[in-house]
Amino acid sequence: MKKILCMGSINMDLVMYANRIPSPGETVVTDNFQTFPGGKGGNQAVAAAKLGGNVKYFTKLGDDSFSQQLKHEQISHGVCMDDVIYEKGKTAGIAMIMVDDRGQNSILFTPGANADLSTAELRNHTFVFEGCDILQITMEIHPNLVYEAIRIAKEKEMTVVLDPAPAPSNMIPQEITQQVDYVKPNETEAEILTGVHINDIESAKKALFALNSIGFKHPIISLGESGIVTFIDGKPVLQEVEEVSVVDTTAAGDIFLGGFVAAMARGETFKEGIRFAQKAAAISVTRKGAQSSIPSLIEVEQALSSKNK
Repeated sequence: MKKILCMGSINMDLVMYANRIPSPGETVVTDNFQTFPGGKGGNQAVAAAKLGGNVKYFTKLGDDSFSQQLKHEQISHGVCMDDVIYEKGKTAGIAMIMVDDRGQNSILFTPGANADLSTAELRNHTFVFEGCDILQITMEIHPNLVYEAIRIAKEKEMTVVLDPAPAPSNMIPQEITQQVDYVKPNETEAEILTGVHINDIESAKKALFALNSIGFKHPIISLGESGIVTFIDGKPVLQEVEEVSVVDTTAAGDIFLGGFVAAMARGETFKEGIRFAQKAAAISVTRKGAQSSIPSLIEVEQALSSKNK
């Protein structure tokens, strides 16, 4: 079993469910409010751990109650939080999420202490990379911090899996793209990174080649309910997903990536990792919440086994 180091944002999700998401200036009344631990980095770490990975997390948190709750939630799911930095007077990140009756969402996010981790501090904590084999990282922290983490990971001969969300407004340096082993943008992020507008499968495949041309070795573009496009045996392929009753899509992409990384850490092939990740994500969208929607390794394995019968 390879060891996974996760980095990115970790925050508390404040979620309201309503019939529809309000238009600007409009108030929509609902009494359905819940809080969930979240953040793309936190979601991916918990997903990787619940789906069989050996995971530790590195970030900065504050000294508020949300930070303590997030720490204990990660630990309860098997994520090692021993190396996290806690800064006095700072708060955890907060995401305010609205979810409509189709399961679509709209999100406002403030990073809190996530944004205060500097590249200098990261260089002073390179010991957190020791003994790890895979870096799983998202771009909900400063791009320069992401790039420095990727450089350190490659210095230590680690595999790098990047979630470029949100996609940076400035082009990712080719020095960095060439060090990323797997990148998984959605169609919006892929368009920002490549300039290719995605409105069908063929344009998604065009964006796939564009991602490859700027240095990404193994791009994977998620297309929501249409599935993903990626290279299989050197050819662009659409991997469709099964139809399910969607309740909440909030963390589907995070759970896909956590499942993919966990599968790769177990030594599964790329095809097997994609299949496992898609099944985990499909199960998750039938449930509410981010980390609360993540299935267990046994659930996904049983679902895959049942499908093969």
